[in-house]
Amino acid sequence: MKTKKYCFFLAVLVMLLIPALVANAKMSTVKGKITGYTCLTRGYICPIDKADPMINLENDFVLVTPKGDYYFMPNLTLGLKARHALETVEVTGEVSKKYKSIKVNTLSVGGKEVYSKAAEDKMIEELNRPAP
Repeated sequence: MKTKKYCFFLAVLVMLLIPALVANAKMSTVKGKITGYTCLTRGYICPIDKADPMINLENDFVLVTPKGDYYFMPNLTLGLKARHALETVEVTGEVSKKYKSIKVNTLSVGGKEVYSKAAEDKMIEELNRPAP
């Protein structure tokens, strides 16, 4: 009997928490420039160009809006972010103000889509199929 009460309580708790978790992230489009997080937090203007060695030293890159807000993009690889460092981009995805992050669905540069979560998922599916 005690186990049933515990399970019921746990189920109710989970049901109450789901809306709070979903409300934290919302789908949005954010425009800005990709820059190195170290440069941003240290107040440097870097990398200066794509040949700047700082690109290789950065641990992560963030999307910085014209207002100065920044967002991490945790589901993008470091290579993809570095490839588009210093470029003005448009990102669509789930924005979390609390964690200053965007779970990217699409990334566009100059109006051209250079990343899509749907295309990535399709490629992963293709690669996981058994070879003929």
